[in-house]
Amino acid sequence: MTHPAGPVPEDRSDLAEAARMLLRTVLPVGVLLGLALAVYGGTGHDLTIVLQDRFPEDSEYSGLFTIAFSSALMVCAGTALGALVVSRAWARTTGTTAANSPALTAGLALAVLCVWLGFDDMMMVHDAVLPGAGIPEDAALAVYAVLGLALVAWAFRPMRSERLGLTFLTGLALLGGSLGGDVLESLFEGRNDRIATFLGHAEDVVKFLAYAALCHLCVLLARRIMARTLAAATEKAAREAVERAGSAPFPTTGSGRVPLRVTVGRHAAPTGAVPTSVTAGDDLTRPIPRL
Repeated sequence: MTHPAGPVPEDRSDLAEAARMLLRTVLPVGVLLGLALAVYGGTGHDLTIVLQDRFPEDSEYSGLFTIAFSSALMVCAGTALGALVVSRAWARTTGTTAANSPALTAGLALAVLCVWLGFDDMMMVHDAVLPGAGIPEDAALAVYAVLGLALVAWAFRPMRSERLGLTFLTGLALLGGSLGGDVLESLFEGRNDRIATFLGHAEDVVKFLAYAALCHLCVLLARRIMARTLAAATEKAAREAVERAGSAPFPTTGSGRVPLRVTVGRHAAPTGAVPTSVTAGDDLTRPIPRL
């Protein structure tokens, strides 16, 4: 049954949610990305240009997909944060406790993780900004690893409560596959440039698919938070309406019937009967006489 505030998300199993994410988001994004790369590469362009980080001196298309997917990741994180703000504001205004605390915690942790990943990837923080400021890249990556594990640990328990643990792990696995491909690429550089180039392209594609999976999670959590908030608001309004109606009973006539409020004019009569004029004081609860 559809709730008056809108459709409440279905209660799916953890495995069903992970499969749904792969079929509805990751697979379509992978197909579209593959077609775009096939068209771009088929016209004689170097795929490295659009898959690499942003280097404007190489080409105006440099870092095209990095910018697109990082922007999408931060926008979806903003969607989750917006739902959190609305839900908390409603709970604060009404003085109630939010019943969807696992989704709230999971959404906040995931949004922070996504904003951090998207901004770092787009602005090349650990690749160029921090080394330019005198901080070695290896030290930056070590700090990143600690912060990343802390965010994952913060988000994982509420994700499991929302039956999204496997979905979250799937997105993290794709992200880990990208990191592994980056390590393998560095190992083959200088030894076999063809394999290194292939691994570099593959790890970029896997990273973008991981971003798509995290975007799916952000939007899904935002939808759950908003649906539950609207459902709670609708139920609260319905209870208040019933309470107000119960405190003000309807006036009745001497027979116990609820009188109808009418204006001067004519009321309906059986077919073929002569219309009868009535006044505002007439009792219309009496049965209409049969002719």
